[in-house]
Amino acid sequence: MLLALMAAPRSAHADQPRDYMLRGQPGADRLLMDYLGIGTQLSYERRRSFFQGANDYTLSASALASYPLGQVGASAAVRFLWFELGVALGYRTVWRNLSFEPGDNSYCKDCDRAARRARDPILGKGPDSDHFWLADARLQLYAPMNDYFVLTSALTANYQGLRPRSYDWFLADVHDPGVIVRWELMAFVKHRKWGGIGPYLQLQALPRGDKHVAEFAAGFNLVSRVGLVARRDMLFVTVLVRPGDDMYGQHAYFAPLRALFFYRLELML
Repeated sequence: MLLALMAAPRSAHADQPRDYMLRGQPGADRLLMDYLGIGTQLSYERRRSFFQGANDYTLSASALASYPLGQVGASAAVRFLWFELGVALGYRTVWRNLSFEPGDNSYCKDCDRAARRARDPILGKGPDSDHFWLADARLQLYAPMNDYFVLTSALTANYQGLRPRSYDWFLADVHDPGVIVRWELMAFVKHRKWGGIGPYLQLQALPRGDKHVAEFAAGFNLVSRVGLVARRDMLFVTVLVRPGDDMYGQHAYFAPLRALFFYRLELML
């Protein structure tokens, strides 16, 4: 599917580089429509430049509905040259919640661990649901090296008020309520004719019991214009792997892997 999308006729997007999303974005009001594979998200974003265009601020609000959960949220960010500081607040409802038993080698109370893929209640009635607030603060560095290489790094403190020892559908991991500290490093080799691709490193400390557990994962990101509309659409693919960790990974695959793709339409208002 990815190869088919990237092989779409160039006539639909000849007027816009395929790596446009890795360049500076103009100040404008946007409506963002995302398809995430198992759900959809609608966002409104307002971006404005100040101090002769060298800096900008962004305000946004979003609503997401997907197979395991729904979420609404709002965020604000301000960028000074290559540094950005952002905050966000949201409320999440999880109607496919997985609650785990304590211990190093445990699985959810209502699940058959020995036959996780074949007979897990997540494929049927579902064992539980949850509702909670979440918030985060983020410091991000953008480093445009040249026309063919960009680097970005982010440090985030994320609070989630979920039930103890619950599965996080976004992080593909199990943790308790509290603050998650996460550091991410992403680099892209890019070109206007095909988009960008590069390594993705993540180090995070998650609350479990009375301590924070450090976890490291590595993978890659890929981003490109697709050209299904005249301008400003995007395909984004991200993959992270953490071998040897029974707690980490996407439930449906029973593998220490987090893979996500989404297609975005962006309308300028």
